[in-house]
Amino acid sequence: MPGNINVEKGGEGEQFIKNGFYTIKVNSRALFLFSFFITISLFTSWLDQVERKIYGVKPGVTMAGEKLEGLLPAELRLWLEDMALRQQELPVEPGLDKETGEVIHEQEGCIVDIEGSVSKALQAGEGEKLDLLMRAIPARYSCRDLERISSSRGYYETWFRGTYQRYNNISLACSGVNNSVLWPGQDFSFNETVGPRTPERGYMPAPVFLMGASELDYGGGVCQVSTTVFNAAEKAGLKIIERHLHTRAVHYVPEGKDAAVSYGDLDLKFSNSTDNPLIIKAGIIRGKVWVNIMGEGD
Repeated sequence: MPGNINVEKGGEGEQFIKNGFYTIKVNSRALFLFSFFITISLFTSWLDQVERKIYGVKPGVTMAGEKLEGLLPAELRLWLEDMALRQQELPVEPGLDKETGEVIHEQEGCIVDIEGSVSKALQAGEGEKLDLLMRAIPARYSCRDLERISSSRGYYETWFRGTYQRYNNISLACSGVNNSVLWPGQDFSFNETVGPRTPERGYMPAPVFLMGASELDYGGGVCQVSTTVFNAAEKAGLKIIERHLHTRAVHYVPEGKDAAVSYGDLDLKFSNSTDNPLIIKAGIIRGKVWVNIMGEGD
C-alpha cells in the first residue's frame, strides 16, 4: 500500500511529506537560478584552466626547486619578487685588515633578475628544471681606491702617562680605531668604531673624570684616544658633527681641545667631507698616542 502523503503549500514551492521523509519541490525560477550559477562557476573554472594552459607555466617546470606549473605571469612575478628579497646579497666595499692593514678586496652582490626569470619560466618546456637568473651588483668602490691613499691629511699626537691599566685601555682603543676606512660622505662614530669598554673586552678600571671628580672606571684613558682623533680630524679639515668637553681640563692637550666620550652617552662624530676615501691610523709609540688621517696623494 502506498504511504501517507501530506502536502503543505506556502511560499514559491511545495513541501511533501511521504512516509516520514521530506521532499521539496522547487519552482522553475529557483531551479533556473541555481543551474545558472552552477554553470557560471564551472565555466569560470574551465576558463581559468584554459588560460593557465595557454598563458601559464607549462607542467612540471620548476625554478630553484619550487614548482611553477600553471602560474600566470602576474603570479609568477609576485613569487619572484618574494624570492628576490630572500636571495639578494648586498655588495661588500673594500676594507683594511684591522691588524695588518692589508687591503681586503671588494665583493660583488647579486639580485634576482625578475623580468628575465619570468620570461625564462614562461618559455620553458614541460618538465624543465630552471635556476633563477641573477644580476650582479658591483661595489661602489674598489681596492684601488684604498691603494692610492698615501698622504697624511691630518696628524696629531699626545703624550701618554699613567698606570698599566690606563695604557691597556688606550692600546685597545687605538686598535679599534686603527685601519678604519671612511668613505666620502660617511660619518665616523668613535663609540661605534671602538665599541663598549667592558671587562669582557679586556678593559680595566683606570681614572676617569665623572661630574668634575676623578674616579676609577672601566675604559679610563680612552678619552685621550678620542681627543687625539678629534684633533687629527680637525687638522684634516673634516666636518665635526659631535664633540664634548671634559668637565675640567686634561693634561694632554691645550684647554678646549679635548673630546670626552662615554659609551651610550657622549660620542665623537665627524664626517668625511672630501671626495675621496680616508684611512685612519692610530697607535702608541715612544710614550705618545698618535693618530694619522690619510688620503690620496697630491
